[in-house]
Amino acid sequence: MKRQKRDRLERAHSRGYQAGLGGKPRDNCPYGTLEAKEQWLGGWREAKADVNSGLFG
Repeated sequence: MKRQKRDRLERAHSRGYQAGLGGKPRDNCPYGTLEAKEQWLGGWREAKADVNSGLFG
């Protein structure tokens, strides 16, 4: 995988994580490509799990 592509997907994951921490709904994913959308949703789910486990609050 090219570095540029990996960076873009890492950014999508990070933005999804921040959206999850901010309480944004899953439907607010701004990405249209499948790969980026999967990364965003993965970050969103990770943030929700962290919030539910009491890591943030």
